[in-house]
Amino acid sequence: MTPLFDANAHPALATAGKTETLSVFTKKLADADFLGACAVGLPQKEGFEHLEFLKACRARKNLFPVAAWPNVPSEEIEGQLAALQEMGYRAIKIHPRLSGLSVRDPRFAQTLRMAAAAELIVFHCGYQFAADNSLHPVDPLPWLLEAVAGAPTLRMVLLHGGTVEILRYAESIRTNPNVLLDLSNTLQRYEGSSLDRDICWLFRTFDRRICIGTDYPDYEPAQLRVRFEASADGLPPDKRENIGWKNIVDFLRIEALPAARN
Repeated sequence: MTPLFDANAHPALATAGKTETLSVFTKKLADADFLGACAVGLPQKEGFEHLEFLKACRARKNLFPVAAWPNVPSEEIEGQLAALQEMGYRAIKIHPRLSGLSVRDPRFAQTLRMAAAAELIVFHCGYQFAADNSLHPVDPLPWLLEAVAGAPTLRMVLLHGGTVEILRYAESIRTNPNVLLDLSNTLQRYEGSSLDRDICWLFRTFDRRICIGTDYPDYEPAQLRVRFEASADGLPPDKRENIGWKNIVDFLRIEALPAARN
């Protein structure tokens, strides 16, 4: 069985009143033969303890921590990036709807340029539908591509693969090897739709440029395992490994991982 690596999960810390903790999540990973996961923080209204989250992830050797990017004014972006980097983070997550940072906001392109200069990887939520489209456009791709072009050394994991426009997003990033297309949520959410054929086509022809994830707790590692096996049916081992774990592990430059159970 091909081991997997979850490129986008949002497990909670072990705090009072929360049952879906990091410990619960890592057990679910092991049960489904995952090598590990990106533990991706989300901005919270009450604030987010970056250092606490980082330490909790580091206590588990199979979690790669990604900091939740907060809504900060332009003049604080560089300092916030530097602070996260000094803590030990190697990646940040921009969530346009939760952080209020639309791709149309000048601060978005500024954040990408400064993250690139700091050699921080940016995880960007590519889900394009929101209640208030004045903040987040239904078609964010033109603004996104313009901002990425303005930061040529930026390394980005583009989450959710463009959802219903997965082929358009794949073609848009085809010539930029610094952008990795993640299929978390999309792979599970649209099961049984015409996207199944598009995803299988990408598995066959774009296997060096995509990765997969759960978007946990929305979906479970065991569910992703089932969807991966269905979509990767008949693929040679090298393509299965590229999609299942190798692309994201190489992209993040993770040097050591625990072995998956066989």
